[in-house]
Amino acid sequence: MNIIQQFAQRGHQILRDAVHAAPLKNKEIGAGEYILRQGEEIKALYWITLGEYTMHYNAENGKAFSLGQRFVSDTIIGEIEYLTHTPSQFSVVAHDTMTVKVIPLAMMDTILTGHAEVGVWLSQLLSTSYQRGMARTMERFLQPLVFNIVADLYERNQQNRPLVDFSQVSREAERFGCSERTYRRVINQLIEEQYIQKVAQEYVICDIEKFRLLLTHPGRIG
Repeated sequence: MNIIQQFAQRGHQILRDAVHAAPLKNKEIGAGEYILRQGEEIKALYWITLGEYTMHYNAENGKAFSLGQRFVSDTIIGEIEYLTHTPSQFSVVAHDTMTVKVIPLAMMDTILTGHAEVGVWLSQLLSTSYQRGMARTMERFLQPLVFNIVADLYERNQQNRPLVDFSQVSREAERFGCSERTYRRVINQLIEEQYIQKVAQEYVICDIEKFRLLLTHPGRIG
């Protein structure tokens, strides 16, 4: 671990301790409710001790793009907008019911200006988020849709997560910036060509090795 990583870890601990020591207001967020809304002015930051949320962007033409679901612990929400003095770029929606701590902007000002380590942690957090987000976004826009869906299904299989929950197919489609109809068409192709099959309410891979070959030869479909 280099000195920057050590500094960042210390900064995270300083912020965590300060948040839990202060008499902050707790806010209950129900499943499907907004933590932040796209375009909303940031009036406070939010600390999530443990929870899951999804991030969405809605364009003026009606299209939506989702950055997917994230499971987090001891993390802050609204930090980018706080640092840039801009409205929320995305809508952040709770996946399950959670309780968040409300951090006043003045308190964050005091912590950040008094502890350089917290600034280093925020810089590392934002840099990591940027790299991951850009890598995924470039794949979404530069690779064919079928490749991105296949890669996502393969990754879920490797992580032992459900492949597709069709009770939320609209959310699945948003992650690829396509319509629900287009997303279903790719899924149906995979079913017809026996790459995946429906089991109960979920879809599973029939032959993992055969499926893995699609990542190098996505043209095999159709």
